[in-house]
Amino acid sequence: MFDFIRKSMIFDAWGAGHHTAITKDNAYHLKTAQDLVVWTFLRKLKGQTIAEIGGGASRILPALAKHNDCYNIEKFQGADGGPSAEIVVPGTKNILAFLGEKSGGVPEAFFDTIFSVSVVEHVPTVEGLTSFFEEGLASLKPGGLWLHAIDLYVTDNPSPYWRERFEVYRGWATDKRVTPVGRVFAGPLRFSTNMASNPDSTMFQWSQVSSNHNALRRDAQSVSVFVAARKS
Repeated sequence: MFDFIRKSMIFDAWGAGHHTAITKDNAYHLKTAQDLVVWTFLRKLKGQTIAEIGGGASRILPALAKHNDCYNIEKFQGADGGPSAEIVVPGTKNILAFLGEKSGGVPEAFFDTIFSVSVVEHVPTVEGLTSFFEEGLASLKPGGLWLHAIDLYVTDNPSPYWRERFEVYRGWATDKRVTPVGRVFAGPLRFSTNMASNPDSTMFQWSQVSSNHNALRRDAQSVSVFVAARKS
């Protein structure tokens, strides 16, 4: 699958009550939608080996760890506002590494599922994204699930930077070494009213914490693409 997270996805998940396993409040922002869609894909897994990339104080791993062998691949170095001290999620083991660095800390052909929420957009370069994907595939067992919810800013006329990254993410679902789980969106990088997006109040709050992307926050929609594919 490669698509934007659509409002219909989160409405269906809310309607089915899937959110109750991973959240205790009614606050909403883009991560709420991302968590919910990822959890909807993973919630029935049992007896699997699962890794979250950059999970920090994960909202999803505690629920998955009840029935699976779970890992958090995270350096806890405070990158981009992340946690600067190690967090041990109940029932989960930490691997202190960054996926894509190829440091040897991430085992090969080990995981049944690798996922992330609002992490991939922090990989700064296309070359880094390529390394992230390559090491991720190597770490998956045959048939393993590659699942990511990725932040994206969309304007009326997206810059080459955002267009390039959008195509890299789509390439993760169309690579010959994987099989997409569901449809691959073939349309352009363009905002649609059926997309889940960040409330303007959240965008303003972010601008008070970090000035990065402030111009975009005033003019763009903050949305998420969703990638789901299995290693062939």
